[in-house]
Amino acid sequence: MRALRDFNLPKIVSDDVNIFMRLIKDLFPSTDPPRKMNKDLEKASQDVAKNELGLYVDKGLILKCV
Repeated sequence: MRALRDFNLPKIVSDDVNIFMRLIKDLFPSTDPPRKMNKDLEKASQDVAKNELGLYVDKGLILKCV
């Protein structure tokens, strides 16, 4: 369930995130594992996006990079 959610969530338009999450809850009603996080990779992605590329660091951008 976590892989399905974490893999597809960054690809979904923000308007459809609530619908996708409700669908996941309907398919897997008793499970809600936390997102698997790699702090070092997320920090490196933020640093590169902000300092080297001059981009605005957004949560969605970091999710797509990770």
